[in-house]
Amino acid sequence: MLLLAFTPAGAQIRPGGITLPQGIPTQGGGGAAQQGGAVLDDSTQNLYGPNTALHFFEEDVLNNRDSARYRLDTTLTGIHRWSYVSRSWNHLVDLGNLGTATRPTFYQPHQQVGAQLGFRAFDPYAIQENEVKYYDTRSPLTEMTFISGGQGQNILRFGFNQNITPRLNLGFRVQRFTSNKLYGTFSTLKKEANLVQNWNFLFQGSYTSKNKKYTALAHYRHLNHSVKEQGGLLNVLDTADVGGKLYVYDGVARLSDKTRSWERRHVYHLYQQYRLANGFQLFQQGDMSFVKDRYEDADPQVGVDNGVYPPTRLDTSFTRQAIFYRLFDTKLGIKGTFSGFNYRAYYRPRIYSVRGEYNLTDSTTTNRYKNARFDNIVGVWLSYYLKDSSQHLIAEGEHLLGKDFLLRGELSTRWFKAGYQTSFWTPDLLMQRYISNHLVWDNNFKLTGANTIFGSIPVKVKGLEVIPEVQYHLVSNYVYYDTAAVARQLSGSFSLLRLGTTLNWQGEKFAFRGQGYYTINSNSRVLRIPSLFVSAEVTYDFVYAKALYVQLGLAAHYRSSYLADAYMPLTQQFYLQNDFLVDRYLVADAFASLRVKRVRLLLKMSHINEGLGVPGYYVTPRYLGMQRTFSFGVYWPLFD
Repeated sequence: MLLLAFTPAGAQIRPGGITLPQGIPTQGGGGAAQQGGAVLDDSTQNLYGPNTALHFFEEDVLNNRDSARYRLDTTLTGIHRWSYVSRSWNHLVDLGNLGTATRPTFYQPHQQVGAQLGFRAFDPYAIQENEVKYYDTRSPLTEMTFISGGQGQNILRFGFNQNITPRLNLGFRVQRFTSNKLYGTFSTLKKEANLVQNWNFLFQGSYTSKNKKYTALAHYRHLNHSVKEQGGLLNVLDTADVGGKLYVYDGVARLSDKTRSWERRHVYHLYQQYRLANGFQLFQQGDMSFVKDRYEDADPQVGVDNGVYPPTRLDTSFTRQAIFYRLFDTKLGIKGTFSGFNYRAYYRPRIYSVRGEYNLTDSTTTNRYKNARFDNIVGVWLSYYLKDSSQHLIAEGEHLLGKDFLLRGELSTRWFKAGYQTSFWTPDLLMQRYISNHLVWDNNFKLTGANTIFGSIPVKVKGLEVIPEVQYHLVSNYVYYDTAAVARQLSGSFSLLRLGTTLNWQGEKFAFRGQGYYTINSNSRVLRIPSLFVSAEVTYDFVYAKALYVQLGLAAHYRSSYLADAYMPLTQQFYLQNDFLVDRYLVADAFASLRVKRVRLLLKMSHINEGLGVPGYYVTPRYLGMQRTFSFGVYWPLFD
């Protein structure tokens, strides 16, 4: 199993769709490295390293931080979090294995207006727009990563960037990963053991004119993700102890070996700006996206008999569906700075079409459905620094004419952070209409809304930082998938209150990072969240023989018991269920991260507490969590 990553494993990471708690670093966070290259005076020679391989994000340019540059991270902090769930500090839930369908652990209101397609289960495995790095390098930069994660999980990453001229940089990233089945009938020596295959590709470039008035950033992102769906374990209850659960990793899967999900994405992105005068610029930012989702089951009756699908509607011998989505989405506007304000105003035309095909044959050419729409959206964004860079005010708004809207404001100071967001959005296209061999609906849902209040108070005492935080949501006309996996809308409102704390402590050699949340839900009939969630790690750093940097650590995650959502592979959606309690469980990992010069090594034993107490755990109903596994990884940057 191989993985080639668009984001270096030790670099500053911005997971798409996942908002990490304030104060918790991702993989290294892009802070100061422990050791790297330096530039000597011109009369001697140049040594290239992390300080000469700088990068920036489109967000920096868009927000008029044109000079912002980040050095390549070479720290050891966080490199043990190589899987997508671990990297999110378990703010993601999957089906127990690398590359399987995911969902957020906590509720997240939409952050943009306009109907979305609705296929998000594989989003973490795709390159997101805000993750794309644009480089400014003094020498060619090559980044290589290999991780052998145990149980057939393997990751390979490769990237290359080079300044063609001082004002033009080009580069690419390739990602490949695979994982194997944990259960079901298969031979470990043959390809039938394969569960997930993933290819990711990114090509990016940046250009600035000689007079620095014109800037262009462009990239192409590609995802090719394939999963052999299993439907979870068939036998999960111990008949000798009614209600007790079985943790049988050689058990039988609920779907046949002839079942497969496949998603392919192409995204072409362009950002450009032209500076007419100080404080005034024209800009354009847009995407052309093409998505294809396919699902096939050559023996669907197995899934029907085992309770994965509803009965077939058209064909008992084969289930086939394909959904095609096209989107043109761009912003045309003005931006700049004026009297201390950083501003942006734009018009956003958005054109999309979706077409579905199900069990289509030459004799059933009517098994198609389609939808298309043209949206007119306007938006504004304002930012203002009150006294210094530590006190910052942001306000933004976006409106789809005649329908959706979003308003958001946030104030950050050295003493507190607080904000408010109100939004109403069109439910996903998949929620509005879907037809297949097993499920069908055609809905006319109202707009879904959410009012959110959030705040935190950072308290710092020497090396200790404690950040109490609160988040409150009032959700209206919530759309969900019921116990039959059919899209429904709740009439009325309900509230969610999340209280939490993030803690960071840095000693001379020991360090601790952690977060804990308690959630109060006024309507658990339609939205299920574990009431208690804790994720933390402790590390010990030292240097051996003045050359080997070592970080030893222990990480753990705990969540309370809850009726977690089940998974419907037909639609890639998680839906309500009332029969399977996902029991509370604590998972602990031990790791050692090493660095010799610029090469970093990872040794990790995941789930070291397997067999202590209960024999295992489920992450999603009928889907087992990973057994104890040993991981090995190498992170190697080259600067010439």
